[in-house]
Amino acid sequence: MIFLALALLSGTSISQVDDSDQLVSITDEEERAVAVPLSPEKIVCLTPAAAEVIYALGESHRLVALSEDCTMPPALTEKESIGESGREADVERILELDPDLVIAKTGSLFPEDYEEQLTSYGIPVLRYRVLHIDSLVPMIEDFGIVLERQEEASEMSEYIGGYYDLVLNRTAGIQEIERPRVYFMSMGHFDWTASSASTGHERIVEADGDNIAEDLEGKVPHVDMEWVIEQNPEIIVYSMPTSQYEGATPTLEEMGQKRDEIMSLPGFDQIDAVKAGNVYVVDINMASGLAEVVNMLYYAQWFHSDLFEDVDPRAVHEEIYEKYFHMDIEGICQVYPEIVEA
Repeated sequence: MIFLALALLSGTSISQVDDSDQLVSITDEEERAVAVPLSPEKIVCLTPAAAEVIYALGESHRLVALSEDCTMPPALTEKESIGESGREADVERILELDPDLVIAKTGSLFPEDYEEQLTSYGIPVLRYRVLHIDSLVPMIEDFGIVLERQEEASEMSEYIGGYYDLVLNRTAGIQEIERPRVYFMSMGHFDWTASSASTGHERIVEADGDNIAEDLEGKVPHVDMEWVIEQNPEIIVYSMPTSQYEGATPTLEEMGQKRDEIMSLPGFDQIDAVKAGNVYVVDINMASGLAEVVNMLYYAQWFHSDLFEDVDPRAVHEEIYEKYFHMDIEGICQVYPEIVEA
């Protein structure tokens, strides 16, 4: 199946255990082979998606401290805070906790000098950002090995990968002329979008949409609103950052107000997406973690509703919450509107 191939393509190797000191070699998202303790007792996690997966595998008792952005499930907020995010992590406090493993984000989201301080004390660091399923599935498998939860990890990978395959298989035969023209508003900005170098573009393409900003320079290019009007997208997707809402997830009112604001932008009444009501607001947290596959299902349904009439993304979201977080999705809003308008 496609999702099984993803692990191989991402660079995650099959891990090998050294019986003498119980270390396991893991190739993380940055394609670095890192020796980490098998079944670590104390983990500091600075990557929300990683914290989610560790919780879902039934091993949250190993998490001794988290960055403040690790909020799903909400039970994780009871853990000690180690900083607002990886960039603001309290390295001195991490050293005091003496963890067996630190999990951080990739690149500058966790400064290199922070890692050097930790590794100088013998604390290994794995890096994952997890903005796409092809990094989520290998990470799940990695943690299954490290935490000795391989059976549960394989089941989770198959579950998530199954929905991913569903979308790719159903959209495989769509002709170019049938792909809707999509404008993606990135990270809470009307005038920032996603070029072919971005994950935002990848999501659009995998759900078989046509990204109007594909050929622009830069990963997150800035555009003029006049250009957007000229391109006349058929669908607009807005990524709503946490700074634009007060709770753990945005409310229907907050998302609805943002959608109204977009549709009321000068000249946007000329755009096909606005005329048809095909303007969607998505919580930025849907772009990472287990909910990422739900995000993909919404994209597929918005772009090709006729092919996904039997798929209910909200029901899949509810199933994930119940299955892995033991939570009720009642009152939680992360996509607006959820139903494609006629």
